Amino acid sequence: MTDVPDPTGGWAKATEEGAKASREAIQASRELGRFFSGPAGELVGMWWDHLKVVRFERQVRLWERVRHFCNERGLLAPTRKIPLNIGAPLLENATLEEDDGLQDVWARLLVNSADVSSGIEPRRGFVSVLAEMSLLDVRNLAEIWNATKLNDEGGPIGVWTYELPERAIPARNADPERDPNPSPDVEISLSNLARLGCIISSNRAPVLQTHHLVNLTPFGRALIEACAK
Repeated sequence: MTDVPDPTGGWAKATEEGAKASREAIQASRELGRFFSGPAGELVGMWWDHLKVVRFERQVRLWERVRHFCNERGLLAPTRKIPLNIGAPLLENATLEEDDGLQDVWARLLVNSADVSSGIEPRRGFVSVLAEMSLLDVRNLAEIWNATKLNDEGGPIGVWTYELPERAIPARNADPERDPNPSPDVEISLSNLARLGCIISSNRAPVLQTHHLVNLTPFGRALIEACAK
C-alpha cells in the first residue's frame, strides 16, 4: 500500500529535529549531574537520560498511530490547524503517556481536532480533563455513552453501571434481581468522572450509592465523541 503524504504538515521532520534536541538534552542532564555530589549526581544524569529516551520513543509511537488513524479515514493532510494553546498541552500529554491504549485515545483526539469534517471543536477542556483520566475511566465513559444512545431512542433516563467496564445498561433493560453495586475499581473511576464533570448521578439513585445510576453531561458526551473513531 502506497503511503500517503505527511498528514501532519511537517511533524515528521519536526520529530527528526526533536531527536537531535533529545540528544542535546541528554548531554545537558549529564552536565547538570556534575552539580551534585557522589552518587546523587550520577542518579540525576541517569534519570534524565531515561526520561528523554522514553519520551522520544513515545513520540515516535504517537506519530505512527496518528498516521494510522489518518489513513483509516482517508485524511491526507490536516484540514484545520490546532491552536497552539490547545496543541501544545495535547502533544505534551500524548508523548508522556506510557499506556498504549490511552495514547491511542490521545492520538484520536489529535486527528479529530485537526480534521474539520469530524465535527469536533478543539477545546482546552478536552485536554485538561483527559489528562486526569485513566484508561478505565475512558472505557467506562465510552460504555455509558453507548448505553445513553440507546436511551435516546426512548425509555427511562439513566444508565446502570453494575456491569462496567464490560458494558453499561440502559435503565429500561436493568435486571431487577441484580446487585446494582459496581466493583470498587469502577466506583472509584465513576467518582473521578463525576468530579471531572463527565457524568452526573441520577436523582433516583440511593443517596449513599451515588454512581449506580448515572447520566452523561453535555461535556462528557462531547469529550468521548472527540476521542472516538
